[in-house]
Amino acid sequence: MSGPGNGDRSKARRELRGERIDSMTPHGDELRDRLQRLERLSQKRRRGAPVKASTLDDMDDVVGRDGVLILERDALSLMAPSAGAAFGERLARARDSLSKDGGADQELRDLLLAPEGALFLDTETTGLGSAMVFLLGVMRVTADRVVLRQVLARDYGEEPALLGQWTEMLRSAGMLVSFNGKSFDMPVLRDRLGLHGLTAPAEPPHVDLLHPARRRWRSTLPDCRLQTLEWMVCGRRRSGDIPGEEIPAAYHRFVRTGDPSDIMSVLHHNALDLLTLADIAAALVLPDDGLARP
Repeated sequence: MSGPGNGDRSKARRELRGERIDSMTPHGDELRDRLQRLERLSQKRRRGAPVKASTLDDMDDVVGRDGVLILERDALSLMAPSAGAAFGERLARARDSLSKDGGADQELRDLLLAPEGALFLDTETTGLGSAMVFLLGVMRVTADRVVLRQVLARDYGEEPALLGQWTEMLRSAGMLVSFNGKSFDMPVLRDRLGLHGLTAPAEPPHVDLLHPARRRWRSTLPDCRLQTLEWMVCGRRRSGDIPGEEIPAAYHRFVRTGDPSDIMSVLHHNALDLLTLADIAAALVLPDDGLARP
């Protein structure tokens, strides 16, 4: 049974979310006390207080908790050893091919021959248009490491801190790499920066892999969606991945309940998308048709 006062606090939370409460309308001091509690809750949300029930803060990969949650890890650790080996082999073959043949697009040559300055980008939002950005995933590929950094807004009020992290990353990026990022990710990020009164630095050159992928494979594949390319070009199929259309609802549940189970699936989905970006970039410059073989 709930302790004294827990029922009132639960009702206050539901009122703040606009949910219906099946009880008699309070009067006098009770109404005044409830309104005061609602105002305190509202102020806490506006300050962007992190969800206390979340256990994400205790993960080994957390490198920052102040204002926003930041995770950093070796991206290849998310793949099976055989898939990681195939990923590395494809990158090596692509670089070797470029050193012998100058036929690839210049932007892809620049990316694969000197990937260290490139920032692979993928965002997760609460919907289409200029919806909130709640997860920023970036990846850097070096000669011996693939470093994944994910910035998560644990509550709606943490989006400005996430965007602040983005502006710092942008200042050090020599190139951006995305999949449909010119039409989606970057416009959304610009809109959200403007909404919060934040100024972004100048953007570096941007390689959007959707367009060369369409030129290369649109006549041989059923479509050029990212996960189709992951399966038919990279030779990997996801099992148990959260569908993209379910991601906004998963985030809202996380904010509401603090249960990290759904958001862990979103983090994994975002990480795999980034790894696939680098894999597709390599496949695009290989001299054969680039398709995975059984």
